[in-house]
Amino acid sequence: MGLLSDPAVKAGVALLIMTVLSVAAFFLVARLRDYTSGDWDPSADGPLNLEEMRLKGDISEEEFRTIQAASRPHSADGEFEGEQDSNKESNSSE
Repeated sequence: MGLLSDPAVKAGVALLIMTVLSVAAFFLVARLRDYTSGDWDPSADGPLNLEEMRLKGDISEEEFRTIQAASRPHSADGEFEGEQDSNKESNSSE
């Protein structure tokens, strides 16, 4: 016990313990973050939640269509991709 009576040794051991605990906490938090962030995909839940809200009556049919239209990706020329596809089909059938 004579070795632990020296203040420099006590400080070194305390610093070593704090470092090990900090590294362990860092890896634990990083692992939990990766685990929880990988479970949730907001783009996958969006349309289903809107459909549920519409079916429950929380939003009207008009609100549902407005939100659905606003969330569709736009092409480079400003048209909705769905409109662009339907325009191509109508042009090709002529």
